[in-house]
Amino acid sequence: MFSFLNTVTDIKETATAVNYTLLKLIALQQELEDADEIRKSSVEPSQEKLDLPPVVDVLTQYLMHSSIQTKVAVLKWIHDLYMKFPSQMVNHIDLLFPALQRTLADEADQVVQQCLVVIAEVISSPIGDGKTNSTDKTSTYYNKFVISLLQSFNNDKRLLDERGSFIIRQLCVLLNAEEIYKSLASILLKEPNLKFVRLMVEHLNMILLTSSELFEMRNKLKELKTEESKSLFCCLYSTWCHNPIATVSLCLLSQNYEHVCELIKLFGNLEITVDFLMEIDKLVQLIESPIFAYLRLELLEVPCDKNLVRALYGLLMLLPQTEAFNTLKIRLSCIPSLHLTTEESTTPHAKKQSLKNLIDFKTLLEHFKEVQEKHKVYKQAIRAKEILNL
Repeated sequence: MFSFLNTVTDIKETATAVNYTLLKLIALQQELEDADEIRKSSVEPSQEKLDLPPVVDVLTQYLMHSSIQTKVAVLKWIHDLYMKFPSQMVNHIDLLFPALQRTLADEADQVVQQCLVVIAEVISSPIGDGKTNSTDKTSTYYNKFVISLLQSFNNDKRLLDERGSFIIRQLCVLLNAEEIYKSLASILLKEPNLKFVRLMVEHLNMILLTSSELFEMRNKLKELKTEESKSLFCCLYSTWCHNPIATVSLCLLSQNYEHVCELIKLFGNLEITVDFLMEIDKLVQLIESPIFAYLRLELLEVPCDKNLVRALYGLLMLLPQTEAFNTLKIRLSCIPSLHLTTEESTTPHAKKQSLKNLIDFKTLLEHFKEVQEKHKVYKQAIRAKEILNL
């Protein structure tokens, strides 16, 4: 038995050494080809070019291997080949993409992370030899991946629940977080399955509010000082409207407290379900977390923002008398009564309000109403279909 274990260890070490040597040879060949191009020699180089199709076929097959180390090594090979031979590897992307997308469901974080490194490189790098403008083609692969990722989440709820957060957070590190969120939001707007859109927005919103990878994006949304940040807010808002509590949390994050009050007024016309109340419960927990520390400190301003207080009391009135209700009630009781009775002045909040003057909140509110009406009709159609199928 001991001899067998030693043999297995030796095989692994040998395989690792061979893999490393082959990668070095690939790098050396690329250096020789680059040197030949620089010299522009009329003599054909003696080195034979790497025959990529059979290599890609083998790599694609081994992505299904049971060994974590094997799959990671294969993904590193694909990444290295794409980095060194982009103009040749582009012809194999259509073959590789489905295999890479399936790999995202792997149980090992290391495999999924390396797979995302490959995907990020493919969808973000210029395609071709650099002699032509390939922005459109790159964008096509970018959108194709985002669409297929959402389709995977739609078809496999377990993948969304168990891997969704990890995949999206890693993508936000490897690529531009704002572009990832804007792409997801734009594509979700066209999704006919409204139940999935609502669920996906809930996940995206929780990642936005809690992950360290999106700290800079949260800060940008919190201030809304630039046209870029306002554009980001409006883009997210349009899709976030599919989930009322996510919409409220986005507006709390961006300090649009008056608009939060307007939204909460509309909640009386919505169907209050257990899931809806659970989402409010989660929002209360977030309000008590470090993410919303600035919001809690605003309650100490003199005079305090009356819209913020009204918004929090609005959430309180929606909750049944649960632990979340008591938590929020205790928080609101900490507001000094003097602050609530002080005559309101526009000075403390005038600057904050002026930063948002260019956002048409009336139009946004109408959009929210339209989206919620679509959900109402969608639910009625689903229930009618279920009755007919009995």
